[in-house]
Amino acid sequence: MNQKELSKSLVNTIKSPELQGLATDFTEIAFDQLSEAEGVAKEVPVVGSIVKVIRLGFSIKDIIFLKKLGKFLWHLRDVPYEKRVELVEKLEKDSKYKADVGSKIMLLLERADHFQKPMMIANAFKAYLYNEINYSQLQRINFGIDHLFIGDIDDFKSFHNNPQHAMDECVHHNLELSGLVDLDILAGGGTRPKINVLGKLFAEKVLMRG
Repeated sequence: MNQKELSKSLVNTIKSPELQGLATDFTEIAFDQLSEAEGVAKEVPVVGSIVKVIRLGFSIKDIIFLKKLGKFLWHLRDVPYEKRVELVEKLEKDSKYKADVGSKIMLLLERADHFQKPMMIANAFKAYLYNEINYSQLQRINFGIDHLFIGDIDDFKSFHNNPQHAMDECVHHNLELSGLVDLDILAGGGTRPKINVLGKLFAEKVLMRG
């Protein structure tokens, strides 16, 4: 199966009415069980496609990607079927997207370096679908997720809830690189972190969605 076929299968899965009945969070399945995930494969078409690829040549990389894909789909399952179709169509009609929906999502998931990030990516797409963020903000939030060091999440949440929360300089520097925090230069020298508009959207529309 080539990337184009896999991309098409992913889009069909997102638009499938059966996704709402997904009963398995793939990240809870052991690595060795995923290659035998017949039940999950029947529930979600794209999983069956990837499982076939794995059986042709078992790869830990394939399994890790499957887990990330499963996490992404798990967090989309509560979106009504009609709204998921609307999401795909909305992205397909957006002239700025410049790539087919499936390929774009697969690239984001492939680059995700922690299993918490597929949830964030799914929540960002949900926020875009419900017009809580615009397309430019979706792109920038996905950029932030891609560059975010997962170990900084707790500090970011604490700082969002309490601007007086103390952060190490390396933490707020990394958050700045993710585009979620600005650094204000103090009159007496030094810098002070400040959550920007994008950071607030990320906290409220992505992280707090659960």
